[in-house]
Amino acid sequence: MANIFPHKHLLSASQLSKSDIHIITTRAQEFLNSGISTTPKYDFLRGKTVVSAFFEGSTRTKLSFELAARRIGADVLSFTASASSLSKGESLIDTLNTIDAMGVDMWVVRHSFSGAVDFMSGFSDCSFLNAGDGQHQHPTQGLLDILTMQQHFGDLTGKNICIVGDILHSRVARSTAILLKTLGANVGLLAPGTLFPHDVSNWKVSQFRKIDDAVEWADALNILRIQRERMASGLLPSLEEFSNFFGVKMKHLLRKPDLLIMHPGPVNYGVEIDHDVARAVQSVIQKQVTNGVAVRMAVMALLAENIERI
Repeated sequence: MANIFPHKHLLSASQLSKSDIHIITTRAQEFLNSGISTTPKYDFLRGKTVVSAFFEGSTRTKLSFELAARRIGADVLSFTASASSLSKGESLIDTLNTIDAMGVDMWVVRHSFSGAVDFMSGFSDCSFLNAGDGQHQHPTQGLLDILTMQQHFGDLTGKNICIVGDILHSRVARSTAILLKTLGANVGLLAPGTLFPHDVSNWKVSQFRKIDDAVEWADALNILRIQRERMASGLLPSLEEFSNFFGVKMKHLLRKPDLLIMHPGPVNYGVEIDHDVARAVQSVIQKQVTNGVAVRMAVMALLAENIERI
């Protein structure tokens, strides 16, 4: 099997084969083994400029991508939509063309509209990485989740991974579920009926309506934030009711001590997960953050190798 990453962009988890995922996570683990918390010692993007364009607020993903780009030698141009000419009425494509004309090589984009990153990639010769678009995809979050689970379980074939919480609004759920199924894992979803996507029957996953059933079935819980900023009225009676019926609590860990606990952050403590669960020894939430830097280093390094080839 050729160890070649055959993509110019990373826009969706669905574009990745099992081999692609293996190449990315292997490279990420190599970075982790060599150390990612040092001054830049890699030159995959030496002489290249990465645009960090976040049209939505972000802490983990934005900082992780920018740190990862610098770790592999890139110059980073950080773009903030609210402080740009977009606020004066400039179009997205005019903004893209203006920045491209400055001589950049790669875009990392988060946008509130599904499909926006794919759309932008059609108007530029640069490589594009989707850092989250609307309710569509967040492929590097899915990949860092995969790496974290592989570190714990090894081969994910046959493992039962349940995604818990606000599935409806979650691009993380979509990306992670796709990658897990590509690797042969069994995927479950736990949510109130109002927070299942309308097309969930097409996902071909197990569906749970009770937290106890999900805990009994799962080897790992990937717990999602309730996205109150996207929540239409009437989807949940109250956050307290959600916590009572779907929140992950210490009693669940006491019942199943080997249950792996994950969360992409930021966390609503006392809603989808209790504080003591997030800090328990079974929790790998902080490891996910570390792995995010390594995965993004890996993806950008692999795309950099393709800038001249593709």
